[in-house]
Amino acid sequence: MMRVRGFLPALLGCGLLAACAVGPDYEQPEVDLPEEWPEELDARMEADFEDIDHWWELYEEPILEQLVREALVNNLDVAVAAARVTQARAVLGLSRSERYPTLDAFAEAEREDPGLTGGETESEFVLGGLLSYELDLWGRLARSEEAARAELLNTAFSRDAVVLAVIGDVVGAYFAHRATIEQIEITQATIESLQEALELERSRREGGASTELAVRQAEAELETSRAGLPSLNESAERQRRALAVLIGDQEAVLEGVDFLENEGLDDLAETQIELPDTMPSELLLRRPDIRAAEASLIAANADIGVTRAAWLPSLNLAALFGQGATQVGDLASSDAGLWEISAAATVPILSFGRRQAELDAAEAGRDIAEQQYRAAIQAGFQEVGDAWTVLRAAEERVAAREREIEARVEVLRLAERRYLGGYIPYLEVLDARRALLDARLTMTEASRDRLVATAVLFRALGGLHGVGDAIPGPRNDLTDPGDT
Repeated sequence: MMRVRGFLPALLGCGLLAACAVGPDYEQPEVDLPEEWPEELDARMEADFEDIDHWWELYEEPILEQLVREALVNNLDVAVAAARVTQARAVLGLSRSERYPTLDAFAEAEREDPGLTGGETESEFVLGGLLSYELDLWGRLARSEEAARAELLNTAFSRDAVVLAVIGDVVGAYFAHRATIEQIEITQATIESLQEALELERSRREGGASTELAVRQAEAELETSRAGLPSLNESAERQRRALAVLIGDQEAVLEGVDFLENEGLDDLAETQIELPDTMPSELLLRRPDIRAAEASLIAANADIGVTRAAWLPSLNLAALFGQGATQVGDLASSDAGLWEISAAATVPILSFGRRQAELDAAEAGRDIAEQQYRAAIQAGFQEVGDAWTVLRAAEERVAAREREIEARVEVLRLAERRYLGGYIPYLEVLDARRALLDARLTMTEASRDRLVATAVLFRALGGLHGVGDAIPGPRNDLTDPGDT
């Protein structure tokens, strides 16, 4: 048993020491960021998105919005990422609990013959509780909690990055599917036109105004267009199945249930999507992968404090109280009370370089995390630049294809007139029709690429107001890494 005198003052002194946490406090690395976007891109960032909750709503497509909602609820990648957040939150709870005392109840019953009493046995019965507490002298437990919280934030932001990627995939797959449907409609319309042209040539041949060669050429062109339909239908089916996987609709994946309206791009491709008015520095607050990288850096920085605290003495306090007696019936008597207060200190002396190696590893881990954070920022700006380049090129292709189609329509009109006038062979008419079909199919691809490029740029910018609020369910008051 130890005396209580002098114990409480020592305890208070240790409590003051516990307020000191060894290891470096986190400071956000200085990163050189561009002050403004390129002039062309900046000119597009004039839209006010205060009334828009989510960037995919800008397309004003109810089906697309429904697909995104279903993906956020049912997508397996999102579900796995959410489970990891739950796991990280549990680890944080465990780390927090280590900073508080533990109280355990226990019961002991012992009966023995020590061999020194001529065969008499001794009995002892104890009921009590044990209160134990590790005094956080150097902030090891505080740093451990700091690291666990940062890991939770890292996992949460990583989940948001998964969500953003899934949304981008849904948007891209949706537009790809609609573009394929548009190509199917264009091909079917061309087949109908070629069928009518074939009937006309047959009639002209019967009247002596055309030749067997022209009829056969018309038949060959018709069958060539028909041969393109199966591959387009196959692509549409694959795209539909890919969307079903993204939204977690197993019935649609396995049984071929059609959950999409078979509509082409129509006027959707002409929609002018303006970009959010933002600054390059705000990209850090929008992109979840950058926020996750910073949270990982915070955790690595806190691990240095945990490792350094292992070099210093540790102090564990314990208090035992209860009832003890040689007979069970005597446990309730006032004379059966027992108590004990103890303190155990451990002082590291010799580890043969193990602690130094652990500290070196922790500091190296922190350096790695910082470089990964800087790399994430660099990659983020590169992705924005690449996405803008792709979008600008797609818009230029759309404009060029529009002009090409206007020219191809006029070429076909003139070719048909000259053929009916007997100035050119029918093959030139078929060439003009084939070129027009190819131009329309390519125009659809360009329109699709433009729409997908806008989605890629929104994704590179991290969305409008972030993506975490798009996830169904509570956010559990996750804060920014800088608040850790």
